[in-house]
Amino acid sequence: MDIGKVPLEILKKHVFSNFRTDKNFLLLPNIGEDCAAVDIEGEIAVLTTDPITAGDSMSGFLSVIVACNDLAAAGAQPLGVLTTVLLPPGSDEDDFAYILTQIRDACNKLNIHLLGGHSEVTTAVTRPLIVSTGFGKVKKELLISTGGAKPGDKIVITKTIGLEGTFILYNKYKEKLKDILNSHEEKEIESFVEKLSVVKEGMIAREYASSMHDITEGGLFGAIYEVCRASGKGAVIYEDMINLSAAVQKVCAFFNLNPYKLISSGSMLITTNMADELVKKLLQNGIECCIVGEIIEKPNIEFISKSGEKTYINELPIDEIYKVV
Repeated sequence: MDIGKVPLEILKKHVFSNFRTDKNFLLLPNIGEDCAAVDIEGEIAVLTTDPITAGDSMSGFLSVIVACNDLAAAGAQPLGVLTTVLLPPGSDEDDFAYILTQIRDACNKLNIHLLGGHSEVTTAVTRPLIVSTGFGKVKKELLISTGGAKPGDKIVITKTIGLEGTFILYNKYKEKLKDILNSHEEKEIESFVEKLSVVKEGMIAREYASSMHDITEGGLFGAIYEVCRASGKGAVIYEDMINLSAAVQKVCAFFNLNPYKLISSGSMLITTNMADELVKKLLQNGIECCIVGEIIEKPNIEFISKSGEKTYINELPIDEIYKVV
């Protein structure tokens, strides 16, 4: 298998076809579903787990953020995380303490609890590997599925594409990038760390959304591919309607990366038949957003460039960040 996510065909064979059903299980393993949901009579317990493999110096912080982003995409309010930290031989106490400090900082930022986990030094890894399991709760009527998109729904994206990937690349290659970024752009990228959570927009958008998906590995192309495949629908996305900051464009151009295939935690993809109301609500709460396209019945995913060129998204892309880190 190539670097990146396990291909969907293999997941279908070994994961999606091998689980027990139960009337209390409302979300089960499926294409694009990052959470499990269990009816606990009254509210729904929502659970998710994610590894951080390309976060480098911010891995501890990002491990909590991405787990809670998955919960928010299901409409769930995060409550806490369990975290596994695997360290390579030669790691010392300071390495471990640094990671735990980041984890706690992220928990404090989101007002959630670090509930436990596991840690060890092992030859199984060559750099720190952090896996966080998050859980949250949501009222049954507000639970959102990745596969809920419907023809005619508008596609809304929050903030700017490429937030997480640009932040990771900037922190890893700051010296290389200092000659192409001005001081304003450097400060902008440094501020991305405050924008990597989508919990706030998730709690707002769950009142309007037919589906939600945080834009993580594979970037915008990966997120819309998973939403459309999970929903059995297609989409049209227009490049000239997408928010893409100049700083992100410069970093991607420097490394010859496609920003629409770059990991983008901090941005939420939302499908809705109440786009105008949702956009107004998000903007009132200080969250940038834009309508970038719509869901269609025909299961083709079309990306229309600024020049009018049409590209079809026919597979889950390998994230661009793996070309560099």
